[in-house]
Amino acid sequence: MKYKLIGLISALTFSPLNYAQNQSSSSWEGPVKVNLNLYAFASDANGEIQKGNIHYDVDQPFKDSLDYLDETYMAHFDISKGRWGMFYDTQMAKLSTEQSVAHIPVAAYVKQKRQSLGAYYQAYVSERNPNNNYPRFIVEPMIGVHRTELKSELSAFHHTSQVNADWDEVFWGSRFKYNFDSPWNLASELSFGVEDTRSAQMYVGYRQEIFKRPINFRLGYRYFEQDHHSGDFKWHITQHGPVIGVNLPLF
Repeated sequence: MKYKLIGLISALTFSPLNYAQNQSSSSWEGPVKVNLNLYAFASDANGEIQKGNIHYDVDQPFKDSLDYLDETYMAHFDISKGRWGMFYDTQMAKLSTEQSVAHIPVAAYVKQKRQSLGAYYQAYVSERNPNNNYPRFIVEPMIGVHRTELKSELSAFHHTSQVNADWDEVFWGSRFKYNFDSPWNLASELSFGVEDTRSAQMYVGYRQEIFKRPINFRLGYRYFEQDHHSGDFKWHITQHGPVIGVNLPLF
């Protein structure tokens, strides 16, 4: 099933490139655009963290995540010119939790930082909507690198294991955008990493002009799965839940 989905995404992502090759205008034409996206990911999390003989099962609904969350920030920075663009996404979260397994207390402290650096190309851009001057449909194939940094401490049986791990992972995928005749708009993103990381996002947005700038308020849903093994360390986490954010065009 996973490979059928990858094949479908590949077709949707790269088939518009034939269309792009027939366009006479330069792909670099147009002003430089810079956007800042601030967002919050309210996720349920499940999976497992293991270091040596200490095993921690993660089964944490969003309401518990709020109780255990010590610190977090999330931001997405995008710069483009013409059809080409680059983006940088950063997420950081510190959590400290405790649970009992067979009446034995197990504690976990995790500091997780994810960063993504990538580039994209607007392979397909439909005609602009005369009502709001935005293209109706845009397809943006993308490629980049995920970097994950973890600092984790697991405690059980009066024994503590500390983990400092970091790794890089190439990913590819595509973004899709649709603008209605009204201020409402849709956006989605699908990506796959070479270490079997998978991410899917879907948003509904409402664009409102504030101080002569089109601010886009967005509400959506995100699914993220990451599976990493290194020596006696195992990190397999799935996160899914609602996302709320705002897109701020800087210039």
